[in-house]
Amino acid sequence: MARRTKKTPFVVNLFWALMIALFIISFAVVFVLHFRPLYYLDIRLLKLDTVSGVPASAIQKDYDSLIHYLSFWNRGPLTLSTFAMSEHGRIHFADCKKIFDIVQILCIVTGLFTLVSFILHKHGGNSRYLRMAGFLTIAIPTVLGILAVWKWDVLFETFHRVLFHNDYWLFDAAQDPIILVLPDAFFFQCAIVIFAIILLGGLICIVRAYSRRRRVAAWRSGRR
Repeated sequence: MARRTKKTPFVVNLFWALMIALFIISFAVVFVLHFRPLYYLDIRLLKLDTVSGVPASAIQKDYDSLIHYLSFWNRGPLTLSTFAMSEHGRIHFADCKKIFDIVQILCIVTGLFTLVSFILHKHGGNSRYLRMAGFLTIAIPTVLGILAVWKWDVLFETFHRVLFHNDYWLFDAAQDPIILVLPDAFFFQCAIVIFAIILLGGLICIVRAYSRRRRVAAWRSGRR
C-alpha cells in the first residue's frame, strides 16, 4: 500500500485560497478599469456625444486622461481637456484613485502569492486550496450579481456610501458635466464583465482542483 502523504493544515489551505480569490477579484477590477474599448463602444451605443453635446473624440480623450490618472503608476494631477470640474468633483476622483491604487497593489501582491502557490504545489497532490479558492471566488460575485440584477440602484448607492465618507459622488451636471458621459448603464456593464471574469476564474480553480485530484487518485491506485 502506498504511503499516505501528509495533509496540508486547513489554515495553510485557507491562506492560499484567499490569496488566489483576492487575486482573481482584484484582477477582474483592474482589467475592466483598463479595458477602454468597452467605454469607446458605449460612446456610440449610449450616444454620449448627443447627451453631453461634446464630440465623441473629445469624450474619448478625457476618458483616457481619467483612466491614466486612476492608474497606479501615475502620480500626477487629473487634467481634463473639455470637461470642467468642481472642487468636490476633484476630491471625489482623488478618493477614487486611492481606492483603485489599493486594488491595483492588491492585485500585484496577491498575484505574486498566487504564482508562488502554483510553484509550491506544482508537483504535489494538494487540491483543497484550489477548491476553496474556487468556491470563495464564485460565492462573492454570485451574491453581488443577484443583488445587481435585482436592485442595481440600491447596490450602486450602497457601494458608494460604504467606500466614500462624503456625498461628493452625487455629481451636479451643471458643476461637473463629466457625469453626463459616465452613466449608470456603463458601470452596470463594467459590473457584469467583472462578475463574469471572477466566475470564470473560480470555475478554472475548481476544474483544476478536480483534475489534480483525479490525477493523484490514479497515481496512488497505480502504486498499490
